[in-house]
Amino acid sequence: MTDAVQGGMEWVPRFGMLEVPRRRAELIRGLFEVAAWVADHPELPMPWVSAVMIPCETSFQRDIRVVGDVAEALGVASAFAADGAYVAQRRFGPVQVKCIVRPVPHGVGAQAPASEAGWRDERERTAGSGVADA
Repeated sequence: MTDAVQGGMEWVPRFGMLEVPRRRAELIRGLFEVAAWVADHPELPMPWVSAVMIPCETSFQRDIRVVGDVAEALGVASAFAADGAYVAQRRFGPVQVKCIVRPVPHGVGAQAPASEAGWRDERERTAGSGVADA
């Protein structure tokens, strides 16, 4: 499926053209490409697939609202984990989808980074500390 040129409809849901931003369309296409690759290579181990969303709002309280919105869209309840993270998660078969936010600990900063790049920088800076590991 991925090795030969095809019409492209084998892995596309029947909902016509998507009116979504480019980055969202690229993600959707990537998910279909992973599915096609798994189908093309039954001789290889199946991948473990986890999709993680990390809100990038300006405060922990706003991030909590985003996690709540994701939980509602997933049809699940969101909750605080033992480590203080606020999480919504659901499985679609073996695929896990999770939205998670952690409070910024004292001394790291008074406010969560406001941009996706800021979150990425914060996760890299605190990698291995347990602060940003999902």
